[in-house]
Amino acid sequence: MPDSGLVLITGGCRSGKSEYAEKLAEELAGRVTYLATSVVGDEEFAVRVRKHQERRPAHWVTVEEPLEIETVLKEGHEEDVILIDSLSGWLTNLMYQDGFENWQWDESKEKETLERVQRFVETAKRTNARVLVVSDEVGFGLVPPYPEGRAFRDLNGKANQIIAKAADKVFFVVAGIPMEIK
Repeated sequence: MPDSGLVLITGGCRSGKSEYAEKLAEELAGRVTYLATSVVGDEEFAVRVRKHQERRPAHWVTVEEPLEIETVLKEGHEEDVILIDSLSGWLTNLMYQDGFENWQWDESKEKETLERVQRFVETAKRTNARVLVVSDEVGFGLVPPYPEGRAFRDLNGKANQIIAKAADKVFFVVAGIPMEIK
């Protein structure tokens, strides 16, 4: 594990990627900030969030920020590790920041969002903290039958590529088993 740098941890739903990222953060020692991007929309998701919260060490600082994760990195935190869970949640929030009712997506919005991902990467690479990014790998399933699902799948895949290219290390987690792929 590098002393500083950007690390991507990706995998499918319930693959163990968040648990692995938390284990890495704990092993790296020092001050840890857990940057949560999720927006709780229903009771089922609230239960999932509570399980994540209960699993984390009490001494970690949690920052809940659904949209401005680059700003959190720029604020000059003194953390040794910043764990972002998750990139996919952040991308979802960006896709729907204008609301669900009037959702529209096009190439210009995708381009703007991917440029924002690139700015995030540049900010993460400049920070002194180790930045661990958890992201879903959503491209293994069937082609989603609706435009929103296809747009998210494509956006998430392209964002993962941007981060993986810039990352010092990339881990792919399958069935709870992490594999270092970069």
